[in-house]
Amino acid sequence: MMQSIPYGASEQTFEIPGENLIFQGKMPLVPPLRNLEEAVLEKLDSPIGTPPLSVLAEGRKNIVLLIEDNTRNTPLKILLPVLVDYLGRHGSPDSAIRFLTAPGTHRLMTKKEILEKIGPEMARRFQVFQHDATRTEDLVDLGSVMAGSYRIPVQVNRMALEADLLIGLGDIVPHCDAGYSGGAKIVQPGICGFATTAATHVAAALLAEIPLGMMENPCRHGMEEVSRKVGLDFILNTVRNEQGQVVGIFAGDFVKAHREGAALARTTYRVDIPRPADIVVVSSSPCDIDYWQAGKGLISAYFAVRKGGILIFAAPCWEGLAHNHPRFRDWLALPLKEILKRAKACSPEDREADLVSADIAACNSRVREKADVFILTEGLSGEDIRTLGFERFDSVQAALDEAFARIPGGTVGILPRGGVALPVLGETHA
Repeated sequence: MMQSIPYGASEQTFEIPGENLIFQGKMPLVPPLRNLEEAVLEKLDSPIGTPPLSVLAEGRKNIVLLIEDNTRNTPLKILLPVLVDYLGRHGSPDSAIRFLTAPGTHRLMTKKEILEKIGPEMARRFQVFQHDATRTEDLVDLGSVMAGSYRIPVQVNRMALEADLLIGLGDIVPHCDAGYSGGAKIVQPGICGFATTAATHVAAALLAEIPLGMMENPCRHGMEEVSRKVGLDFILNTVRNEQGQVVGIFAGDFVKAHREGAALARTTYRVDIPRPADIVVVSSSPCDIDYWQAGKGLISAYFAVRKGGILIFAAPCWEGLAHNHPRFRDWLALPLKEILKRAKACSPEDREADLVSADIAACNSRVREKADVFILTEGLSGEDIRTLGFERFDSVQAALDEAFARIPGGTVGILPRGGVALPVLGETHA
């Protein structure tokens, strides 16, 4: 049987004996909204858990819209014109509205990327500022919050704090630390400092299992406590189907609206796994830009492969391992137990420790301790791949041939959209 998976803008095609294939990673067919603009307007007037946005915006003179960076795919070109025109009709002129990007600890976007993200009209009409986690002078210390027994220092962008109406836009997909993206995640890590982001991520790393699709977990709760302290007033989140079409709009309270959106995302991105496969072929799509993002595909595959199996990972990683995380390679080289031991001993305020990297490295270690990883990539160097503990192949087919040589007659599963897939093998695996 000929099969294919995305690899950046192209595809990788390969052949699998029909009797070996046990799942193809298909997600449910969820129909898109018929009129997205009308749906957005309806939700702004009838949000979940808050008054209508028109009421919240009354008399506000400093409205800040938090928007994602180029590692995410919320349809901002559609949402933003509808949102700002709605605000304008209810008394908020363009001069009262500013955009603040929320990249967390990622690199800043280029001017071209900003134009691609929001469209030229929005870039012309509004000021766009970029949060930079490396600029400590732009951060305000708000003390700390607790997520269970874990203390999270709160350092947040000054512009967001000075807003008299703070609105976050985002998209809800399964996420390996926060359970699902969206909601409070636009604030933390979106516009916070390294210490805040380190603390919430370590809270996830110390769990017994990767909390992919686990809505109630310390990382998510920490993000929400930070957002309460910051004062996130309103969210506008989308849920999309496998084709990238919007199937749901969720607006209002950043917890209540988000929970309803996450319930739909669980249905939309769910991939039913009859049993763990010996070999899983997985694409990082749509999270291809670097390994920091692409690793989400491996985490999805982690829940679909048997212990001792093989993962075949197609991940372009055009920009290498990661930006703004100089200790990432050091953490990646460690076994899981050592990562967790050192992470527990470090303070989130220790910028040199780079504890955000420790969390991502812990996920990587969990994967490679469960299965061997064969990788197809163009952006990672030989040193990168050795540090990750993977083996490089030139094509998925070559990797698959070697996998069958090591596991003759092995069962095979495919995850074409590994970056957003939620493999479900009974409810305990969600």
